[in-house]
Amino acid sequence: MSKSCVVLGLGSNIDPIKHLRLALAEIKRLSQVSVINIASIYESDALLPENAPANWNKKYLNSAVELEVTNFEPLKLLKEIKAIEQKLGRAGSDRWAPRNIDIDILWAQDFTLNSEALNIPHAQILNRPFALLPLLELRPDFPFNEPDWMWQNPKPFHTEISKQHVWPKFAGILNVTEDSFSGDGVTSLGRPPSITLRLGQLLDAGADIIDIGAESTRPGALIIDPDEEYSRLATTIDVINKYKADYNRQFEISIDSRKPEVMQKIINNYHIDYLNDVEGFRQPQMRELLKLTTAKAICMHSFSVPPLKNETISESEDVWLYLINWWNNLKEVFSSDNIALDRMIFDPGIGFGKTPQQSVDLLNYLEGFSSIKEEIYLGYSRKSFLSLMTDKPAHERDPETALVTEAINQAYAQYLRVHDVAQNKQAITARTLL
Repeated sequence: MSKSCVVLGLGSNIDPIKHLRLALAEIKRLSQVSVINIASIYESDALLPENAPANWNKKYLNSAVELEVTNFEPLKLLKEIKAIEQKLGRAGSDRWAPRNIDIDILWAQDFTLNSEALNIPHAQILNRPFALLPLLELRPDFPFNEPDWMWQNPKPFHTEISKQHVWPKFAGILNVTEDSFSGDGVTSLGRPPSITLRLGQLLDAGADIIDIGAESTRPGALIIDPDEEYSRLATTIDVINKYKADYNRQFEISIDSRKPEVMQKIINNYHIDYLNDVEGFRQPQMRELLKLTTAKAICMHSFSVPPLKNETISESEDVWLYLINWWNNLKEVFSSDNIALDRMIFDPGIGFGKTPQQSVDLLNYLEGFSSIKEEIYLGYSRKSFLSLMTDKPAHERDPETALVTEAINQAYAQYLRVHDVAQNKQAITARTLL
């Protein structure tokens, strides 16, 4: 059994960030393929023929994906990625016309091929900075004759790292609690304008999702009455829906609650995109609620909520294998309840049921979850494991949170739940620029 390193190039100029994310998800599902890493997202002008229609001139988003392929057969992989293109809506069209997704094999380690069907390395790689630069980001050892444009600015096709688009979706935290562990609850201010202010800050910073929680999960936090929790959430959603209408803003809403009676009232009265359960939908009543909505289920691993220091995965255990087994068992439960698995989102529960060192280890090696094909959600913002690197109180840990964001493997981070969206998005962009 042989393993080969292969790099794919991705490009899209029709709803491009959506289609890049969908393409990555499909690539992760391929048999005999493990995703190792992904490059930053680059912007470029469209490559156009003379006299192209004006509506073809749409900016592209581009990136690259590094794979480990077992028993690499190039024409088989080519067939599989063309099937992904077709699944994502790539229809037969004129050459260089706008497309939902374009996937190419750019390079394979210690392998060359020149045929009518396929060239490896890609025949035009040196003429396309939007393909070469992402490849070099992943594989600086790629052997090539440096083109004249390498040190020019701007690059051909105005190719540059995107300052607007990043791989993960950002879930901005909107706590409507009086005892949030990080001191950011807004209910204590006592009026909807405080919610509107926090909402505007998150959206202006680039949040894709607003994650609303009305009960603190910090150690020692009091459990609040379900009616009070619902009242806080409903008030907040009313403010959010008015904001959407007044400012014509489009974003998704996530509700963070572990109480079935609260979730029941919410989905009966509001459209919600994500149900976020820190108890991992282990209550049958919570899973039954999923049958009443199309919302995705963010399933977090935990032993106790609030977390207890003495309830953690044993330090003698392989923490990745433990969580993978937990996830596979949960998928079996969802299947037996006739809930579609593609609605499940895996959250390893950083800081819940893990020692501080286990949390750090998980974040340092997210590739350990390569067998998990579902989307992955990470919530590490301001959490106590960061005390390994700072003595600051929770509300001052945003710089340390951003350092984690800069370091993680984004191939295994489809969602990042953070307090300071702007600082964390900037960390992703800056890591490649520097």
